[in-house]
Amino acid sequence: MVVYSQNVVYNPSFEDAKRCTEFVGNFDSYVSFWSSPTHGSPDLFNSCSERETGIPYNYNGFQDTIFGSKYAGCYLYTDDNYREYIQGELINSLETGVEYTMSIYISLAENSDFAIRDIGFLMAAEELKLAVSNELSKKVLKKMGVEEYSIYNFDNSEYYDNKTEWVRLEKDFYANGYEQFVTIGNFKKNSKTDKRLVVDKSKFDMAYYYIDFISIERKQLGLLSVANKSNVVLQKATKSPKEIDLNKDYVFKNAIFDFNSFELSEQAKLEIAEVYQYLNKNNGTKIIISGHTDTIGTSNYNQDLSAKRASSVAEFFRTLGLSKERIYSVGFGDSLPISTDDSQEGRSRNRRVEFKIELSN
Repeated sequence: MVVYSQNVVYNPSFEDAKRCTEFVGNFDSYVSFWSSPTHGSPDLFNSCSERETGIPYNYNGFQDTIFGSKYAGCYLYTDDNYREYIQGELINSLETGVEYTMSIYISLAENSDFAIRDIGFLMAAEELKLAVSNELSKKVLKKMGVEEYSIYNFDNSEYYDNKTEWVRLEKDFYANGYEQFVTIGNFKKNSKTDKRLVVDKSKFDMAYYYIDFISIERKQLGLLSVANKSNVVLQKATKSPKEIDLNKDYVFKNAIFDFNSFELSEQAKLEIAEVYQYLNKNNGTKIIISGHTDTIGTSNYNQDLSAKRASSVAEFFRTLGLSKERIYSVGFGDSLPISTDDSQEGRSRNRRVEFKIELSN
């Protein structure tokens, strides 16, 4: 049983930047809540630029955004062991013993000669500011006096060699309780890096990756904890809705999501519990749940996010005790707005979940 939670990474898609960057190597000084942990100089690419840091054309190739108007870029392999990393701050430290899912989107730049498999992330208690420009291996970290950290590699049996599409990488891990910063990159030196030539003849002798949308989310709560919280919600939801017409679309008034979120508020859970009481008293019915987003972001991303919003509501119905055979959820992305996206209030209304109750077949 999965209970979805909110992304704990600040500024996960680098949209909060001080201004349009027009020169390479300015990631460290322009992106809020992000930095370079070493002397390496990662890049920020933006749609507002027509120079080497532009989107979709830039100095290392061609790539459209997958979300928003920006993405990062790093040299994860070079012939002289030079490495670049991006380091982000978490909204809060992770909880000891809790399982989280870390995910990112990557795409190999066209100018890359090599594709690698050794892409991972480092979780640390303190912000890293290290006077090195090579790989952050365990040996180097020990030498630099870094103590509380963990390194994980994304699981993949193939090389990350896609130069046209964005690829999602993910890894589940258990938190130690000290994690406050995440660093992304290749933590192995050249002789240990698993690489493959992706061109006929090497010209630049490097692997450069575009990186976007960093997410760390709590994977699940214990079943006992979920059950206890569900019982509390049901006790608070003392009455079902006054009336629900069959085959009519309703909006969950309290299931209004924050930007880029599919986490349910306590108010939303109470509203869902009231609808559950109606369904529990009317066994011959089923519920159709639909998720929606605003228009910020790509269509593919919004489609995925809307499905997660619908699934989070469906999962809570199941947590309350409604059988899965009586629940159907679907995401419509940004295709069915109910308000304009020209204002924050309008975008908030579009980030919604609707439901319709029908008779079971």
